Amino acid sequence: MKISSTVNVTSLVVILFLYSLLNSNTGAELNKTTTKVSRRKSFVAVVFTSNFTTYNTTRSRKGLCRWLKHLKHQARLCAKRKGLAELLLETKKLTINSCKQQFQFEQWNCSNTKKFFKKVYRETAFMYSLTTSAFMYLVARACAEGKLSNCKCASHGKSDNSSKWQWGGCGDNTKFAKTFTNKIFQLKRKGDTPRNILKYDSEIGMQVVMESEEKKCKCHGLSGSCTMKICWKRLRPFELIAQELKNRYHGAIQVDSDNNIHIPQKEDDNQKLVYLEKSPNFCPLTVGRRCKNTDNCATLCCGRGFSTSLEKVKETCNCRWSNESLYQISCQQCEKEETVYVCQ
Repeated sequence: MKISSTVNVTSLVVILFLYSLLNSNTGAELNKTTTKVSRRKSFVAVVFTSNFTTYNTTRSRKGLCRWLKHLKHQARLCAKRKGLAELLLETKKLTINSCKQQFQFEQWNCSNTKKFFKKVYRETAFMYSLTTSAFMYLVARACAEGKLSNCKCASHGKSDNSSKWQWGGCGDNTKFAKTFTNKIFQLKRKGDTPRNILKYDSEIGMQVVMESEEKKCKCHGLSGSCTMKICWKRLRPFELIAQELKNRYHGAIQVDSDNNIHIPQKEDDNQKLVYLEKSPNFCPLTVGRRCKNTDNCATLCCGRGFSTSLEKVKETCNCRWSNESLYQISCQQCEKEETVYVCQ
């Protein structure tokens, strides 16, 4: 009995050791898989980090899509659909230019973007929402302008016969644009917590585009009268959409990465951008940066102070109708002094 008991104990120890070893290997494999998924390059990352000028030497559809060569899904759709290659390039330009414009006087000025795709920072959330909204915006406009195949003007609801206006014209097709954006960005795919958070931020960008719809009308009638108005839905300028997303960037909230229950519900009317990691310190990067005024310099220069100088700039002035034609305006170039503020 004594020998049997010893054997049983030894067997139990061996079994426990093998079990723990198996779990350890499985955990390592899971961690390896998670790391691999989190490092997979996204369309948004390519938009902000790729240099596509070397691929833009030809106007062929295949040539225009080459900057997406590491993204099989987007590259395949780009080469397949007429007009999409140009739209994707326009998305990159609109996104980058809008980001730089909105943050030109902020501590983070939309630079050093590569580091922000390794983790989910506040800046990462903004870039995802901005890129998604830019693409959706351009698709909606392209459908109305006939620049993208297999999409058309937005359909309208029934007009009220009692009113002096009715639906008509060619509206921006936001309904199609939303569906197509989901397809391009693969927002319906399931993923881990970081991916789900970035998907949520992308959906915020789409929501802001939807909220920017407004009614545009044109008068019709004899002798310039407005007996009837034809109205259609039109998106407001993208600058206003980017500004709204910047406001949500400043109001973004940090969430826990343990699970998805901390992601706000879609039913929340005041949806905010969400992120996982606290942003790095941008103060060392603001040395030598230009600020807008004394109040802006106090924040942008991180308390280091700033220098001022007077520079001469030219602007259009003294405009008047040309003597030769009532349809031409002649202007002069006037010189004025402008105060320039630079962080120390």
